[in-house]
Amino acid sequence: MSIQWLDPKRSLVAVSNSILKRFNQPQFNDSLIDLDTILAQHKKVVFILLDGLGKSIIDLNVNKRKSIFTHNDIIGITSVYPPTTVAATNAFLSGRFPSETGWLGWTQYFAEDNRALNVFQNYDPWENRQILGENIMSKRYGYQNVFSIVKANCPEVDVEEIWPSFRPNGAKNIFSFTRKISRAIKNKEQSLVYAYWIEPDHTIHMDGVSGKKTKRVIRRIDFFLRNLTRHNKDTLFVLMADHGLTDVHFFDIQEHEDFFSTLKRPFALESRTATFFVKDHHEEEFVRLFKKYYGQYFLLKSKSEVLQENIFGPKPMKKDIQDFLGEYVALATDKYGFYYSSLKEKPFMKAHHAGLLSEEMDINLTLVNK
Repeated sequence: MSIQWLDPKRSLVAVSNSILKRFNQPQFNDSLIDLDTILAQHKKVVFILLDGLGKSIIDLNVNKRKSIFTHNDIIGITSVYPPTTVAATNAFLSGRFPSETGWLGWTQYFAEDNRALNVFQNYDPWENRQILGENIMSKRYGYQNVFSIVKANCPEVDVEEIWPSFRPNGAKNIFSFTRKISRAIKNKEQSLVYAYWIEPDHTIHMDGVSGKKTKRVIRRIDFFLRNLTRHNKDTLFVLMADHGLTDVHFFDIQEHEDFFSTLKRPFALESRTATFFVKDHHEEEFVRLFKKYYGQYFLLKSKSEVLQENIFGPKPMKKDIQDFLGEYVALATDKYGFYYSSLKEKPFMKAHHAGLLSEEMDINLTLVNK
C-alpha cells in the first residue's frame, strides 16, 4: 500500500480551472496545463464524472482489450483531500479546494448548532432525524459552479448539466444518462456539458473493489460510453472520477472504553478521515490511547497541524473551516475506518474511500475524440 497526497497543480481543482481558462473566465486556482492545450482545440466538450471510478478501479475491472478507458489518451491527476464525493465533487464544480469551500466530508459538525449533519441529505445521524427546510450546508456554503459561470458569461456556448434521478428530470439508468448527453450536444455549434453518474461508487461500496457486480456495472458503463463517443466524433469527451475506493474493515470507536471515555461526542467527517472531539484535559490520554489501538493504521494530526500543513488544500482557507474540526483528525493509511455502534449503523460496506491510499487518490482523465 502506498500513500498519495494531494497534488494541487494536478488535481480535480486544476481541471475545473482549465474550463474557466478555456472560456476566458477568471480562475480561482491554477489550471491543468496538459488539459489547457487540448480544450483550446475543441468547440464541443463533455465532462463525464463517474463516481468512484478511480485509476485502481479501472485497472481491476475493465476489459483491457476493448475498454474506452485503456484505448485513449490519459492524463493522471489526484483527487482532493479527503477523496470523497462531498469534498471532491464540490471541489471540481467550484474550482476551489475543500479548504476554500468548507465542503469537507459526509458528516460535518456545526458547533453553533451543536449538531452533526450528513450534508448532502440535511440529515442529523446522531439524533436520527431529517432536518426540514433548506439544505443548511448549501445555504451557508453555497457557490456558483464553473459551468454556471460559463453559462452566465458566454451566451454563444450551450451549457447543460445532466444528473441521475435524485434530481428533477434526472436519468434513471445508464442508457437514459448517455442518451441525455447525446441530445445535449446534438446540432450544437458550441457545447459544454457536465454529466455526473452515481455509479460505480454505489455498487463498489456493497460488492468490493473487484466483486462480480462491480465488474458487471463498470463494463456496462464502458459499453454505453463507447457507443456515445463513437456516435459523437465532433465532441471531446473527458471521462473522470471524483475518487477511487479500497476494500476496508471498520473499528467501533466504543470497542475500547478507556479510549471512548476521552471523547465528547462521536467522530465526524468520514470513517477514513475522522475528526475527534476530545474532552478538556484528556488530550494527552486520547493521543496515547489512539496510538496504542489505531496508530499503525492512521496518521493522527492535531487541528493546528491539519491547518498548517494544508491537508484540505492550500490557502486562502475558508474563514470558519476550523469550526468543522475537532481537536484531532485521523487520516487512514491502511484499509481501515471507524464507525459508531450506538447509532445502530453497522459497517455494511465492503469498500470505502476518503483515506490517503493511492487507490483512493489517483484518478485518470480519459480523453476521447481528442
